[in-house]
Amino acid sequence: MPFAAAVAAFVLVASGCSPLVRPPTFAGARDHVADASLVGPFDGQLVDGTTYEPIAGATVVGVWDYERGDGQSGRYGLDIRSTTTDLAGRYQLRGAPGEIRGARVKLVGFTLLVYKRGFLGYRSDVPYGGGLRSEFVARHNRIELRKWTPADSHADHLLMLAPPPEIELLTAWERPGAETDALRTGEAPPGAEPTPAALELLDASSLLPADEIRKRTGYTDPFEAKELTDLARTHFFHGIHMQAVGREEQWDVGYRVWRKPPGGLDPVIATFETSLPDVKPSGEITTETWVFDDPRVRAVAFVDRDREVAVLLTCGGLQCVDIETAILLARHIHDRLDAITTAPAPADKRVPNTGEGAPQ
Repeated sequence: MPFAAAVAAFVLVASGCSPLVRPPTFAGARDHVADASLVGPFDGQLVDGTTYEPIAGATVVGVWDYERGDGQSGRYGLDIRSTTTDLAGRYQLRGAPGEIRGARVKLVGFTLLVYKRGFLGYRSDVPYGGGLRSEFVARHNRIELRKWTPADSHADHLLMLAPPPEIELLTAWERPGAETDALRTGEAPPGAEPTPAALELLDASSLLPADEIRKRTGYTDPFEAKELTDLARTHFFHGIHMQAVGREEQWDVGYRVWRKPPGGLDPVIATFETSLPDVKPSGEITTETWVFDDPRVRAVAFVDRDREVAVLLTCGGLQCVDIETAILLARHIHDRLDAITTAPAPADKRVPNTGEGAPQ
């Protein structure tokens, strides 16, 4: 092991509950002693790939990935740190934030992401168009961004980025174009569930009927099933709001379901970890379950890797008087995941399959 990596690993092990550190997997680490630790720091410069002028104000995000366990390890969480490039296009990320700790925890990966509107984004592990990136180094890394062209696909771009929360808001303007890209070509991005030209929407409405909620909570009044509107319903997402008629919000139940999202499950997991503060994965439903207990609202999120489904259930504190009740409701959803289906979209949401490129 190179000297710098050995020192970094020793410091982390000596701190007691700090994670062990795997050797880095990015190819450039083999050529530079200073680049041989996943802990960091990481720095470099961002330039225009055509003019080689510095790009200021770009968002740069570092994502540290952790596992926990001996033998067969399981994913344990992410550390995320972000910054922006200065007038010279330079960025610097200090070492891993160190918020993920515990016995048998390992730091197993690092990914750098860069985003600036008007350019193709950058990931340190994979380039746009597929394959593996080989030139990334941790120190003095030079990134040349290519300008966006009408021939580029928003769907492929977002699939490549799988943006963490710090970039997800910046890419919101691309989502309508990404959906149009998939619809007009008649197929989803590589690795995603095919999307028909006449869009079909995910239907998770049967996973948690009102009678099942009443059975678990003892509530006797009616519910009105509505759509959750914080995220648009798509072929891979559906949000259901079980509103207690005539009652305040703390009597309501909601659940959000993602099935085979185009960016994979990791961005959804990052959302769970951001939305449920200080919660670590546990095993109440699957090996990746997050449980948040607050008197006002109780939340249970889980990921089923085999079915490629993620679920977030929220239950008002008056409806779910304890966290065990919320877990029972979430477990019922998990038991019925095979009942997820699709439903035709309204006519005004269908796009003819012309085979043409999507407008930018």
